[in-house]
Amino acid sequence: MSKHLPYFLGCPAWSNRDWIGKVFRTGTESNELLREYSRVFNTVEGNTLFYALPPMATVERWMAESSEGFRFAPKFPKSISHERRLTGAKEENKAFFKVLTALADGDKLGVSFLQLPPSFNINNLDTLRDYLKALPSEFSYAVEPRHISFYDKADNEKRLDDLLENHGVDKVVFDTRPLWSSEPDAEEREARERKPQLPVRQVALGKHPVLRFVGKNKVQKNEIFVKEWAPVINKWILEGKRPYVFAHAGDDAFAPFVARRLHEQIKRINPLLPELAEFESDRIKPEKQIEQLDLF
Repeated sequence: MSKHLPYFLGCPAWSNRDWIGKVFRTGTESNELLREYSRVFNTVEGNTLFYALPPMATVERWMAESSEGFRFAPKFPKSISHERRLTGAKEENKAFFKVLTALADGDKLGVSFLQLPPSFNINNLDTLRDYLKALPSEFSYAVEPRHISFYDKADNEKRLDDLLENHGVDKVVFDTRPLWSSEPDAEEREARERKPQLPVRQVALGKHPVLRFVGKNKVQKNEIFVKEWAPVINKWILEGKRPYVFAHAGDDAFAPFVARRLHEQIKRINPLLPELAEFESDRIKPEKQIEQLDLF
């Protein structure tokens, strides 16, 4: 089962109804989506928290519906990161950490990632330092920088990496190269408008390196990047780290298939890794499978 993987593999969300009959079992109801998702994957990006914190009853339900060993990877609310820009967010922080505490108490909390605003640059490094210094030490964190100033000079990059490493914080690697690697379809063209192009560093600063991999809808077109990342992820695993790998696509209807291809390639290098749980499409006869995929 996927929950026994020595790393965490998932998608941006669990509630994509396009996956019913392809990844999820045919007939899956709306209230069964998380249960079905956690049958296959062992983590998910908590992007919904970026927009609004859920009631605690909802958090309790998430924990009850997800399988043993499953971990949520909450995204810091935009009220903290983008609106307050990491300062003067006492009440917002308190509310967010209440959710993290509940997930941790239920043994369902993974790495929490802080996506910096696009305009948050190297000149704001002291603000980031002060914020990281004040974070509760019992949780795991990763930071996703999105401004080119964190990469355009080696010294700037080292300053950021040293800061994160000194605080036991990982860096999110957001790899959008596959999305930009060839002529896009309509969904990929729209996705390009939302995804930044930044230098890719295969760096692990702590115990939980985080990769957000944005693939093309046609999974085979990602192959050069899949083969580049598989040995890196496997190396992290062999070093005793527990990476978090999140697969996206131009249209996230295809994200689970991107995730599975990443796992297949890692398993080719490390045959001792378990198989992912079966997708519904695996149960379908080949001719029926082609017919279903054509519906995409």
